[in-house]
Amino acid sequence: MSIVKDMLAKNGPAETFKEARRVAKEYVIKLREKGKIAFSESADGCASSMFIARRTLPEVWEDTTMALMAFGREVHTHYDPKKKDGEYDSFPSIEASVMMHIEEPFGEPRFHKHYLGGWMGFGDYKAEIEGVKDGWMISPSMVAEKMKAGKFDEVKGDERWNYTYSQRFRAYPYFDFKGNLKVVNQLKSVIHNLQREPLSRSAQCITWDPRWDHNDQQMGSFKWDSYHSPCLQRFWFRLLPLQNEKGFVLNVNGHWRSRDHLKAVPSNVFGVTEGIHEEVRRGVEQALGVPVRRGSYTDISDSLHLYGHYFDPRRQGLDAESYLEDIFRIASGQPLEERVVMPGTDMYDMMMEDIEKEYRFRKENPNFGNNR
Repeated sequence: MSIVKDMLAKNGPAETFKEARRVAKEYVIKLREKGKIAFSESADGCASSMFIARRTLPEVWEDTTMALMAFGREVHTHYDPKKKDGEYDSFPSIEASVMMHIEEPFGEPRFHKHYLGGWMGFGDYKAEIEGVKDGWMISPSMVAEKMKAGKFDEVKGDERWNYTYSQRFRAYPYFDFKGNLKVVNQLKSVIHNLQREPLSRSAQCITWDPRWDHNDQQMGSFKWDSYHSPCLQRFWFRLLPLQNEKGFVLNVNGHWRSRDHLKAVPSNVFGVTEGIHEEVRRGVEQALGVPVRRGSYTDISDSLHLYGHYFDPRRQGLDAESYLEDIFRIASGQPLEERVVMPGTDMYDMMMEDIEKEYRFRKENPNFGNNR
């Protein structure tokens, strides 16, 4: 029996959303009393902040959703739907600065049944993080030549991607003292750093390029007509020695400027752990000649948000009802196992097969869907 359908019929969407926030608040306060979550109850105009540590991705994803619903700040954004008269036509978005600590980012259960859009897209995103879509970018060397020739106006309206995360990590662009475009592979630099000094605290890589990512004309005429600066900002890699055996554990922190919790976080975490963290772990293991185990992943977002229209049945129909239903199920104490994809089930086998097929298809067809 659906709690939400009855509630919507009786009270309407706005009251149902308000009730979902109320039960989420009760649930999160109980978590704090048990020492399982920390958060701020901020003054007017101040940002909320939260810290949630759990063993697996779906556990931290669920409780972060509840924490955002409970104590996130309501802020309408330019992504929220509007009516013709300019009035907002959905619930406000909810946001906070959030640190999610995942003790076993590769641990099972790894997938929630209600990740927005299901698991399709996970394989594609992993391939993208590994660099398969780098060819969708406008050529940095071509842009450099246009800049040198004073012809940047010819490319500033180009709608191809200006960068990818893979390109920023594996081929970060810079100009040498002669004005020649060069690149540096930051992932190799991280491996070299940890090979020289395994307990180094300076093994990191970044995406932000201030020459472009502000896009504010401090570079004179070199301003793109349309530009979206990176959400992912950096990774920090930390080796910690094993106490009772030879080797290390690789722990990673990821810092994100802004992202959508329901839609982006699950595929982001899957993609970067599979496509970047594992590459570094294997490289460090080979360089040091000792075992390097997978460690924790701590995910930090300056603005982690729930878009209000995702919870609005007037905008998202059954999808919104499903997400609201989950809020009430979690708050009522329903076992997690009923909401995740458990290993050894037919659904799990189908899911893993679909992800692998999607990954292989993208690797074999890198330009599929590229209409730019």
